[in-house]
Amino acid sequence: MKFSTVFLVLLVSVFVATTSAEQAFSQQTGTCNPHTICAHPGDMLKYDIEITGANSSQTYNFGAMPDANSINLIQSEQDNNKNQDTTLILNLKTGFVHSAQDANTVRPFLEVLASPIDYNKSDTSVTPIITDFNGFKRTSLVAFHSTENSTSKIIYDIETGILLEEHSTSIILINGNPEVINFSDKLSDTNMINSDSNSISAQSSISIPKWVKNTAQSWSHGDIQDSEFTNAIQYLITNGMMHIPHGTSGASSTQPIPAWIKQSTGMWAAGQITDNEFVQSIQWLITKGIIQIGN
Repeated sequence: MKFSTVFLVLLVSVFVATTSAEQAFSQQTGTCNPHTICAHPGDMLKYDIEITGANSSQTYNFGAMPDANSINLIQSEQDNNKNQDTTLILNLKTGFVHSAQDANTVRPFLEVLASPIDYNKSDTSVTPIITDFNGFKRTSLVAFHSTENSTSKIIYDIETGILLEEHSTSIILINGNPEVINFSDKLSDTNMINSDSNSISAQSSISIPKWVKNTAQSWSHGDIQDSEFTNAIQYLITNGMMHIPHGTSGASSTQPIPAWIKQSTGMWAAGQITDNEFVQSIQWLITKGIIQIGN
C-alpha cells in the first residue's frame, strides 16, 4: 500500500506508542510486549484496494519467527494481471520490514503499528472513534490530512494497531493535464480481531435521526444539492449532536468535497459505519472550510 511522503511524516509524528505496560488485549493468542508489533505465526490480514476504479487485494500471512524480535511475512498481491508473493521479515520492535533477499533496504510496515496506540490528544486532526469491523465494535483512531491538491483519511484500531482503512483523493498532472486519483484500501478479513474492544463500554455513542440518514444517502448518490445536505448538518449542530471544534476559522476552502466523503456518507446511511465515525468526518470538513455551515 502506498502512502504519500507527507502522510508518512504525519503518522510518525502522531502515532507514538507510550501506553502503560498493564494494558493488553484479549483478541490475540499469546502475549506481546507493549510498544511492539503484536503478531504471531498464523495471523493474517487481507485488504481490498481500489485505485480510480481498478480493484486488487493484498494479503499478509505471518509465519515462523526467526528470533524473538522478528517474524516472517508473506505478502501476496492479486489483481487481474498478476499474482505475486514476496517474502518479508518484520522486526516486531522497530516496526520496519525488509525483503528476505535484501536486509539493507527497509521500510516502515504501516499495516500494523506498535500497540496499544497512543496519540497526541491536542492534535485536532486525530480523533478516537468507535468503528465496526465485521460486526465487532472497535475503538479506533481516525486521522485526517489535507493539502491544496490532496485529502487523506486513515483509521487504525487502537488496541491492536491494525490499519482498518484508508482513503485519499489527489489531483496530479498526467501529460500536463490534471487528473483526480481516488485511492482506498480496507481491511476485509483477519483472524487478529474477533471481539469488541475491551474499553468499548466506556465510549460515548451518538444517535442520529433517520431522516438525516435519508438525506445523507440521497446526497451521496448525487440526488440532492450540497445545500440540502448542509441543512441537515446544521440541524445536528443546533441539536448538540455535532460540535464545530474550537478554533474553527470558518474560512472558505477551494478544495472540492473529497470523493471518499460521499462514499463513507453512503456507507453510514446504509449502516456500514457508525454515527460517531460519520460525525468525525463531517467535523473535519467543517474545520477545513470544505463544508460551510452558517452561524
